[in-house]
Amino acid sequence: MSPDQHLAGIDLLGTQAFPAQQRYITAELATSTGLVAKDPAERITAAERFHDDKEDAAHVLTESWGEPERIGLQTIRLRTATEEIPEPWARLSLTMGDVYLWELTEHGRWAALGVADLDPDDEIQLLLVVTDTDPP
Repeated sequence: MSPDQHLAGIDLLGTQAFPAQQRYITAELATSTGLVAKDPAERITAAERFHDDKEDAAHVLTESWGEPERIGLQTIRLRTATEEIPEPWARLSLTMGDVYLWELTEHGRWAALGVADLDPDDEIQLLLVVTDTDPP
């Protein structure tokens, strides 16, 4: 499914029930294929494409949800060594450098859009995460 197809029904994520034992929903908007442990130059090129897709998706979401805040996750990643960071923020900080963040105040939720590309042993993914857990 293309990112545009996912984004067509994205407003549902703002109100959809969370899975059991979780306080967030993750929508995989795009996932690479065959980039695990590939040539670093090839992986960088693919990551750049995913970041371009993130910008396009952010533009579409901004039309629905207003202007996002762009936040870096490095500080959160560093804090995971000394304190307990709630999910999904701990996981996001280990897989992404930054996210676009929207507060969906009418639903009491947050939406984070980012590219999971930090681990060369994983495929690259464009993810949208909706949670009711405030960012740390």
